[in-house]
Amino acid sequence: MTATEFRQTHGDPTTWSTADHETYDVLRTNDQHRDQTAHNSADRPRALLAPAA
Repeated sequence: MTATEFRQTHGDPTTWSTADHETYDVLRTNDQHRDQTAHNSADRPRALLAPAA
């Protein structure tokens, strides 16, 4: 589950429990890490194929 999916299924954040907020923070951090990893993975082949400076 992503942070966006969590927010869509749990409604208004003002009604969330402390555990809901903590879960959302973990999911958001995981999403950011996944996005950064995907970005780095996409750059890796380009870096290998680029001519040496």
